[in-house]
Amino acid sequence: MKTREEDHNRPIFTIGIVADMLGVTQATLRIWEKKGLIKPQRLGKNRFYSYRDLDRLKEIKHLLQEKKLNIAGVKNILVLTRCWDIKKCGVKRYSCPVYQTRQKDIK
Repeated sequence: MKTREEDHNRPIFTIGIVADMLGVTQATLRIWEKKGLIKPQRLGKNRFYSYRDLDRLKEIKHLLQEKKLNIAGVKNILVLTRCWDIKKCGVKRYSCPVYQTRQKDIK
């Protein structure tokens, strides 16, 4: 049986679905990939995104559009390790007040 963490990492969304979910164009997602902000899984030429990728893309969109950072600024922020990654919180992070606050900021 797969854990919630494994399901979160499984690439299941196509670029078109992710673009619709985020309210951006497919070209925007390709640019973000080209600039090194995201690296979706590939099956042939097709890109597939996981829930983890979707979370990262929401963060990227928030930083670019709401916080008005440029690509270099977003890259610098994204390389910082979050506390739930250091502590290996896994599923526990969903009940963490820091994680919950961060998720509210990027919605």
